[in-house]
Amino acid sequence: MKIMRVRPRSVFLFLPALAFLSLQADVSSFSPAGPVLSPQWWDISLNLKTEGDYKWDEGGPAVAGHYSFVIRWTGWLEKDDHDYLLYRLDSRLCEWEAQESSSLTESPAVLTTKDFRERPAFILKYIIREGEDLRLDFLVEPLAVPQSRTEDAFPLLLPSSEQNVQREWEVDYNACVIKGSNQVALPESEIYAGPVEKTYTWAWKHQKWLPLDRRTVFASQSHKAVITLSINPRFSRPK
Repeated sequence: MKIMRVRPRSVFLFLPALAFLSLQADVSSFSPAGPVLSPQWWDISLNLKTEGDYKWDEGGPAVAGHYSFVIRWTGWLEKDDHDYLLYRLDSRLCEWEAQESSSLTESPAVLTTKDFRERPAFILKYIIREGEDLRLDFLVEPLAVPQSRTEDAFPLLLPSSEQNVQREWEVDYNACVIKGSNQVALPESEIYAGPVEKTYTWAWKHQKWLPLDRRTVFASQSHKAVITLSINPRFSRPK
């Protein structure tokens, strides 16, 4: 795995196997009682659980879909002088279930998970330091739905953090959070104080009328997201 050293910055970009992070940490190595051992490595894991629905309604015939998935991302954070290096170990779709039913044709059709051409893909773009906080920028890439009507497909928006500022299909994702908050952040000082585990939850919903080929279609979509972020300090290099 290739590792590069970067100069102090407030943002790191996430590459396929390695991301770089500079946070300008200023943590004292001494206390009145003597030297204090400071962690040099941290184990990081992020679990994202999502459940959602969508509907394509033509005032009679309709398409309705439901989905759920679990994504797990793991990595290491290494202290590098006044900087940090972030290593991605794994990012995988642990669970994925989907179903879509359509009454747009004479014979109603039902698609199941194996019929969906796309699967949720998680992207952790970077972590940015704002003041004393670390903020995560990530998103799950949108899917095209209805799967059974590709000629009229629209983007199914999936969870993203507030920092990402996702705008797809002329939709401001952050503006459609109806409950909770998609701001995934924590104080930088906490990663030095011991193991950290935080949970972030939100509900999201969007509805829109679409003019298509001399007809108007009502498209709606919603989902709930639960993020669990764990950061555990190490005092030796991981093996």
